[in-house]
Amino acid sequence: MNAIITYKEISDFIEREYKIRLDFTALDAKTIEISYKAGFLPSIGIKFHIGAVRKDIVCISYDCSFSMIISGIISHLEAKIPNGINVDTDKKRIDIYTQRLEQLEKVLKYVELSDITFGGDSVNLKLAMI
Repeated sequence: MNAIITYKEISDFIEREYKIRLDFTALDAKTIEISYKAGFLPSIGIKFHIGAVRKDIVCISYDCSFSMIISGIISHLEAKIPNGINVDTDKKRIDIYTQRLEQLEKVLKYVELSDITFGGDSVNLKLAMI
């Protein structure tokens, strides 16, 4: 089974909830760049690469020319990061332990995430029925 979430849907949600507009650009099937432009400041972009997707973990690496800004943002938001998501700013790595995320608890009773890819206008999730 495949689930598709368009970049527009994600951008609209983030803008509605957090009052910022992000731009998404797929660089290849496993890499996406997310950028934000605040007023007169230069655009800040972060590249995320899906390293591994397994039953219990999604491993993502990231690259940003403004690493100190990212470290500061993570430090500021640390209390808001859900249990099950570990961000290592030294290694520029995000590990998502899907079975520890309360938000996915009900869904994971029925499906298992087996892959994540990026298309021209959407994030594509490959799910397997349990």
